[in-house]
Amino acid sequence: MEEEMKFALVYEDHDILVVDKPAHLPTVPLKDDPVEKLTLLGLVSQAYPEVRQIAGQNLWEGGVLHRLDTATSGLVVIARTKEAYASLQALQKADLFFKEYQAISSGPRVPDLPGFPAYPYEDPYAAKGKEVAIGSLFRRFGENRREVRPVLADSPKHLLDKTTGTWYMTKVTYAGSGPGGREHFTCRLSSGFRHQVRVHLAWSGWPLEGDEVYHGRSAHDLGLRAVAVELVHPITAKPLEIRIQSQEEGE
Repeated sequence: MEEEMKFALVYEDHDILVVDKPAHLPTVPLKDDPVEKLTLLGLVSQAYPEVRQIAGQNLWEGGVLHRLDTATSGLVVIARTKEAYASLQALQKADLFFKEYQAISSGPRVPDLPGFPAYPYEDPYAAKGKEVAIGSLFRRFGENRREVRPVLADSPKHLLDKTTGTWYMTKVTYAGSGPGGREHFTCRLSSGFRHQVRVHLAWSGWPLEGDEVYHGRSAHDLGLRAVAVELVHPITAKPLEIRIQSQEEGE
């Protein structure tokens, strides 16, 4: 139930918060959402009202540095001061803000998804523990542009023209099998685009459990959890690494 949703405080100091967002809770409101809509930002601001006073990338997003999809659980970094927000934004732009996800696919492999270009990289499962770098541009796709599709440097010009021109990388490592034939992957990235991990895993042939948008098997929860962030502290400049449990470790 929405009214029962809570976040877990993982790290706190004068400048930043790191919280564990539950699945099915929006990270921030949309521009035209009513004030009373339940979001992670709204819940956090009840205890830390200063996070709403920061004029972030969008005024209605406060000090939230990066968003997780509503269905995704895990770590979100939130600035408590304008100085911390500006410093963390600079880190993100310099690709010095790293995030790690634990991803679960129900298998078996689903190659050649409709509307996707041919997958040009090694299969992460077949790589057996070796990190596979999956890279692409992205274009918006579908009704109300709610989905995205990967675009390659040699894709047709009309597709290249629909991208932002930024190349996004997801580094994927096969992490072994779990109960029920579920395959586990570790995904690391710095710069992020909407649905990036979901699309890159599906493109590789391993759509996430519960991600029917990208041809994954139906499930109540999405098989994706943000389990680590690595950054330089925005004020002290000391390295900061924060980790939490993966999905099955937490069960």
